[in-house]
Amino acid sequence: MSADISAYGGPPRQRRMDGGPVAAALLTALGLVVAVWPLSAVVQPGAWGAGAMATAGTVVVAGALVRFLTRRAPMWLAIPAVPVVQLGAGVIALTVFTAQQAGRGWLLPSPEVWRAIDAFFTAALGEIRGGVAPLASSSAIAVSVATVAGLIAVVLDLVLVTLRAPLIAAVLITALGAAPGVVVHQGANPVWFIGLALAILFFLHVRFAPPGSERRAAAREETAAVRREAPDAPLRTRRLPAVVLGFLAVLAALIVSPLLPLSASGLNVGGGSTTLSATLNLGQDLRRPTPVTALTLITQDGTPPYLRIATLTRFDGSTWQPDRPSTVPLSQGFGDVAAPEGVAVHKTKTTIRTAGISGSWLPVPYQATAVRGENGSWNAAADNRTVIAANADAADQNYSIDTAALQPTLDQIRASTSSGADVPADLRALPAKMPAIITDSAREVVGGATTDYDKLIALQTWFRAGFRYSLQTPVDDGFDGTNVDAVARFLTVREGYCVHFAGAFALMARSLGMPTRIVVGYLPGTATDRRSDDGKVVYEVSTDQLHSWPEVYFAGIGWVPFEPTATRGVPTAFTEDSSGAGGSTAPSAGATPAPTSTGAAKDPKNLDVPNAGAAGASTPTALQAMPVVWTVLGVLAVLLIPALIRRLQTMRRRAAAGHGDAVAAWTELRATLQDLGLPASSAESPRARGARLVQERGVDPAAMEALVRAIEHASYARLASGSPPEGSDLRPPLDAIRARLRAHVSRRDRIAAALTPRSLLGSRLLATSTS
Repeated sequence: MSADISAYGGPPRQRRMDGGPVAAALLTALGLVVAVWPLSAVVQPGAWGAGAMATAGTVVVAGALVRFLTRRAPMWLAIPAVPVVQLGAGVIALTVFTAQQAGRGWLLPSPEVWRAIDAFFTAALGEIRGGVAPLASSSAIAVSVATVAGLIAVVLDLVLVTLRAPLIAAVLITALGAAPGVVVHQGANPVWFIGLALAILFFLHVRFAPPGSERRAAAREETAAVRREAPDAPLRTRRLPAVVLGFLAVLAALIVSPLLPLSASGLNVGGGSTTLSATLNLGQDLRRPTPVTALTLITQDGTPPYLRIATLTRFDGSTWQPDRPSTVPLSQGFGDVAAPEGVAVHKTKTTIRTAGISGSWLPVPYQATAVRGENGSWNAAADNRTVIAANADAADQNYSIDTAALQPTLDQIRASTSSGADVPADLRALPAKMPAIITDSAREVVGGATTDYDKLIALQTWFRAGFRYSLQTPVDDGFDGTNVDAVARFLTVREGYCVHFAGAFALMARSLGMPTRIVVGYLPGTATDRRSDDGKVVYEVSTDQLHSWPEVYFAGIGWVPFEPTATRGVPTAFTEDSSGAGGSTAPSAGATPAPTSTGAAKDPKNLDVPNAGAAGASTPTALQAMPVVWTVLGVLAVLLIPALIRRLQTMRRRAAAGHGDAVAAWTELRATLQDLGLPASSAESPRARGARLVQERGVDPAAMEALVRAIEHASYARLASGSPPEGSDLRPPLDAIRARLRAHVSRRDRIAAALTPRSLLGSRLLATSTS
């Protein structure tokens, strides 16, 4: 009898690998990690990781303890005890993590704890509906993730260990793990995909015996001794299927994962489209070797505007986070642009046709007042004048935008104040630890400038005159990011691209007390030789014109864009006469115009400050077809591995049967019965099974007799003479019996046997029928 113990403490039947309570806990933990790990792509690092690990870990450990303590208990007690205790342990862990002081005895939940959890869930749903990835690791998100992780641990343990259904467990963790990447257009991380393949390998390779298996195993041995029956299990261990399964699982991961879209700002599968990203991760698209057309546009002004996708206001020292503005259906519009007395308003119309982009935002000029002609369901964010998908995609759109841009004169902009404006503190917030070079450089550059506008112009001039545009230097020098250390390094090296210019400008302006934000969008397009029906020039915007620029809020005027990026765009420069586009100096012939206009005057308290729970907030991430298709295909490729393994196993056993290996032939017959869902009890002797198959399934008696005599000779003659003699070719009788068995069942059962072979995957039904 094997010294190994089952998941519930008893000695198991012969298996490829038998697992005890510890193995059950480790396998559940592995599946949980694979299922939860992808959340790191959509939630920033924070307390949610520790909460999920503590809650789920408590659940897993509780399951192992219960299995050990109930290893000799009857099934009716041992099986339900595990999930019940796990749920109780998870609730205690969640109480400690969520609201320890409100719990009874600091451990048991109280009504206050349940109300707190409910409030956290409500807040988390609001953040998810109105947020964009990666979400901030708030308390609401942390508690929600911890709760979900605990529930996943309970369900996974139940399916994988108690019900012994590894295929269902594999589908569960695959769906949970793939969902975050699909929703945010990230596809599957290759490392995660390999981890998924290895987890499925272990799921299929480890078996767990149910409670009471020790007693049933002893009864079977006693029955076999009385009847002098040959054991039905294989007479030697075969580890080749597990090795081949692991190899093919990893191989499939390596082949399929490169085909999946890997980043929100990266390339789509087809290679000719860019997925719009409301982040500053623009480097990959800007460095692509062959730019493609992103969109074309026609404007009434004859000069193309900057196009905005999203705004980023929150900065935590590491990344700039997209705003989460409240939204309304796009048909309701953005509202009118209010202008202070004496400030001119320039109205125009732009028509855009998208070509090589997709995503959850429509590129629009600032300030949009109305959008027409779009396909799908879109929402308008009035605070930052952006268009966010409710259920649509930016690909293949043809739409028109009405805009109304303020054009203050130089005196008007100088008379307005930025550092003195009454705005929320979030718009001026700086990280606690910021390199001194940022603040010191800001003070040194502005020098004796007296107005906020002149200070910002000094910063803009300093960047454009003293820095160099480079896509490669940040990569080579290791500061290709948006954190404060990358900004400090950029100010030292003085080489980078728009991300670094915009981030440094925004932080330096904030260090001077000015509210800032960063805009992600496109530079103005390039004129083509094409003309519209009314003779206007068609402008083309390519993927390498992705851009980011800073904006500063001025009281009474609104958000004013600046262009610090060296050699890109045209710097902002207001004149005494507001005749220039956007109130800036009119560009010379052939030059690219400056960012179009400034923000509307409005109540500073109604700025687009993050508002996760705002009514009407929508999810700015629309599901796209190709990431879903390729993710599903990758998942299917992994899930079909058992069918391939079963096919290879059959070929190997048939080859052995061709050389007279009775054990291989009999093992393959039993596996065929299991795959087809037919009885294959271990308590049944070979001769009794042969007689039953002839009588009930119409198997050829001669073929059945050949296999029965061969296995009896291999079982008994081996004991008498030491080694069985070489037998005849057993493939013909084996093939004849298998063909008859398949013909005896329905087409659905044959398909199920091919795609989900029970002899490999295991199931609760199989465990019952073979016990």
